[in-house]
Order: sequence, then structure tokens, then C-alpha cells
Amino acid sequence: MHVINTIIQFIIRVDSQKKIIFFIENLSHFRFVEPLFNYFLNNKFHLTLLCFENPIDVNNLQHVNLKIIEIKDDIQKIKSLKNLEGDLFFTTTPSIGSSIFPKSKIYPKKNRPKYIYLFHSLVSPNEMYVKNSFKNFDIIFSPSDIISKQLRFLVSRHTTIFTTGYLIFNNVEKFTFKENNKKILLAPTWGKQGLSEIIEKINLIYDFVSKTGNKMIFRPHPMTKLKDYKIDSKIDLDLGLDLNNLHEYDHLITDFSGIALEFAYLTKRSILFLDVNKKIKRKISKVEKNEILIEDEMRTSIGSIVNIDELAITKQFPKINENKYENFTKKINSYEQSLKKTIEFLEKIDL
Repeated sequence: MHVINTIIQFIIRVDSQKKIIFFIENLSHFRFVEPLFNYFLNNKFHLTLLCFENPIDVNNLQHVNLKIIEIKDDIQKIKSLKNLEGDLFFTTTPSIGSSIFPKSKIYPKKNRPKYIYLFHSLVSPNEMYVKNSFKNFDIIFSPSDIISKQLRFLVSRHTTIFTTGYLIFNNVEKFTFKENNKKILLAPTWGKQGLSEIIEKINLIYDFVSKTGNKMIFRPHPMTKLKDYKIDSKIDLDLGLDLNNLHEYDHLITDFSGIALEFAYLTKRSILFLDVNKKIKRKISKVEKNEILIEDEMRTSIGSIVNIDELAITKQFPKINENKYENFTKKINSYEQSLKKTIEFLEKIDL
């Protein structure tokens, strides 16, 4: 769990009467909103946190304006969401306004919150999210100009998009982590596409890593149900929900996962992308055909692609092209001071 302890380095107007709501599924999603959550907390806004698992350490927290509601099941979730009253509703969960993630139904309508989406990945929004994932949000805070541009195909005319930068990179300078621990992280995305083949051939990946003199750690996506797969007991697992040790790995092996973009931004180290099927949740439209999707471009910009069966003859991790690597990583996070940029936009909508 996270202990709330943040120093706010700038001052803006504060209206402590505003009611702010966060819907955060668990600790794995909390890190994507933590700087903003801390800002509201430290400035004494009225905060409600809806969650399936409480991600913060309340033992070190004394705050009369914070209410935490742990949701036990889908029935309670839907009932709570339909009866919400507040000013702003922040979440990293897409598809607001669907039957399983409804908006508030209270009256008068002016007491319903504005719905704001915060990204939990740096991949493009076009293929790896289901249809209508973004359509019903009032506001979307986008991490990059690229994603802001790609979102225009996916939102309604009532949605406002602001490019703010990626909150977990708030005030983090690129390529600052230089540790060398002889550890390699295998971290595929979730979903059956690709993952089944990776797990089926995980011993080939393990043998390749061992051959390079490193230790392999397998980190399944938090949404992956490991009980559905058989994992060799020799494989070390990282089941933590908080990915605060990503920079400790010398290299990353993945498929199309957005974890590659975080790893690249932090470390400037090469990545091995496995040649497996991509998880596609939405078929792109004709007008999107010319869009270069981030998760496709990254596979040849910050690493190289390899067939799992070819790892037996692969001797080392790929070398990076520094110019190509740096130019690509510049594009994925538009503002280093992402919290400040977020607050600036919130002020524009009369926070």
C-alpha cells in the first residue's frame, strides 16, 4: 500500500468545497492517479475513493475529508455508481456509461459529476480497448499528443481532450535509472492472444535468459488468472500489484504490452518483443487505417522482434539505435510536469 506523502511544488486556487470522486480498482491502478489524488488530499478537497481493494495505508493517514468505500461485488458497484453525487469523477477504468460501469442517475442532474478518464497505459487507444471505451467521458487527460490525435476517432462531440502528460512520470526525468542487477523481466499483456503461446514456450525464454547470464522473473499482468495456466516451478514470479521496481531490471521481454513504454522511458535499455499474436479488442475503421499505432511502432524503435522458437540461436539482447530510441520516447509523454499541466486544465473548467 502507498503512504500518502507528497510535497506540492506549486500553489493554485483551492476550493475545498468541491467533491472529488476516484474510482480505482486496486493498487495496480492507483499509481496512475497517485500524484493527482495526493494533490486533492493535501489541499483538503472532499474526497471519496471507490475501490475493490483499498490501495492506501490509512494507518498513516488522518484526513477528515477522505471517505473510502470498498466495493464487495458488482451489485454494490452499480448501485454506488448510479447514486453518486459530486463535482468530478476520475478513473483509469474505461467504458463509463455502460451497463456494468454506469453513470450517476441522481436528480437534479446538476449534482451529477463530470467524468474524467486518466490513462493507465501509453499504448494507442484504437485497437487494444473495446468499442466505446472513451465515448461517454466528459473529459480525457491524454499522456501524449499522439494519443490525443488518435482519440478523435473514438469520442463523442461532447468529450474534451487535454494533453497533460503521463502522471506516473510526473517530474521524472527520462533515462535516469542505471542499475544493473542481472535480472530480466518477462511481462506480457493480458488476454489469450499471445499469452498462451508465451506460457506454452516459457522454458525456451527461460533458457535464453539463463544463457545470457541473467535471472528471469515472470510478471503476469494483474488481470491474468494464473490458475488457468500451468507454470513450471522453476520460474520465479513477481505478483506485486505496484510496479515500483521496473527500473531494477536490465532488460525486458514482452509482446505488445505498454510496460515496454514505461521501461524505455525510465531506463533507455533494449527490449525483446516476442513475435506473437496481438490482442485486438476493436477493429479499427477505414479512417484510422493510416494511423501508426504506438504499440506497433515501439517494437522496432526501442528493441527488436524475435520468434520464440529462434531464441535458441539468439545470443544476446538487441543493441539500441540511440537516435531512434530517443526520438520515439520523446513522443510518448508530452509533458514532464504532468501534474501541473493537469491542474492547469482543471482550473480552466472551474475546479
